[in-house]
Amino acid sequence: MRLLKLLQIYEVDGITPKHRSERFDFDEIQGQTFREMNPTEVGAPMILSGIHRYIPFKTTRVQAIDRDGLDFRVLTRNTIYHFEVHTDYKAT
Repeated sequence: MRLLKLLQIYEVDGITPKHRSERFDFDEIQGQTFREMNPTEVGAPMILSGIHRYIPFKTTRVQAIDRDGLDFRVLTRNTIYHFEVHTDYKAT
């Protein structure tokens, strides 16, 4: 599966950075690298795990995916996740 570095998490407007929700502090995981546990697909939740320390991460159902070069964006019901796809798979 791909390695994804989390660059930023946005509100659905795509402009306002999201810092926390009722259950989660997004600032803690920003900049972390994750491994996809399942391929990220529209209609299913995105499931990731941290590569340096175990940080399980599951989103609500993915509504759209945008891939442009190394940029990888995932839209869920409330959030846009912006990742950079790692090309160095020896990062683990």
